[in-house]
Amino acid sequence: MRLQGKRAIVTGAAGALGRVISSALADEGAAVAGLDVDGPGLELTAQLVADRGRPSRAFVVDLTDFDAVGGSVEAARESLGGVDILVNCAGGGVVSFFHEMSAETWATQVDRNLNAVFNVTRHVLPGMLEQRDGRIVSIASVAAIAGGRLVRGATAYAAAKAGVVGLTKALAIEVAEHGVTVNCLAPGAQATPGRDRDTPERREELLAQIPTRLLGRPEDLAQAVVFLAGPAAVNITGVILPLDGGHSI
Repeated sequence: MRLQGKRAIVTGAAGALGRVISSALADEGAAVAGLDVDGPGLELTAQLVADRGRPSRAFVVDLTDFDAVGGSVEAARESLGGVDILVNCAGGGVVSFFHEMSAETWATQVDRNLNAVFNVTRHVLPGMLEQRDGRIVSIASVAAIAGGRLVRGATAYAAAKAGVVGLTKALAIEVAEHGVTVNCLAPGAQATPGRDRDTPERREELLAQIPTRLLGRPEDLAQAVVFLAGPAAVNITGVILPLDGGHSI
């Protein structure tokens, strides 16, 4: 029970990774408030947290809307009694080659994968600074550090996730003396339900680029989040941790 009594916000909690992360935090004793635009999916995650005997809240919100996010964060803070952990998990990419990309596609990818991280972190951070304690963990991507070789046409996604990496490092320095740590995971291809659509040829092409020849397990990623959110990571900040089977080496 490494997170007993802690209060967490997880963005993208309705998604495959967000759901597993929320459940892992609850298993370690944390109360969890999920933020996502997907109401039904969010309710399912909230029920999984509640089934573990932890306080559970769900807030349907467009994470790209700064003011709406502020209202949801404040509601979560009041409901949970504070926020000790923030996991920025929301995001998602589209395949669009740069020479064909529209300005709208670029802006949407930056909104979903970088601006959403700013919006939530900006509203959560003042409370952490006031209590002089907090853990911020953002989910970037191996594309941010290896150029998106696993999926060609991920330029906008890679650029936005690289922004998350830069934000993590700079913010970690800014708040280091205030009891708040800021870290980032950079996962490679994960064994989420979406990968079930891979053809055998596509799966082999993917695994050939990963030295371990293994897809990442969301459960393992969630445990990395739990570690960075827990007491053993008190002196770890500004770290960009790849979980990619050696792809970025």
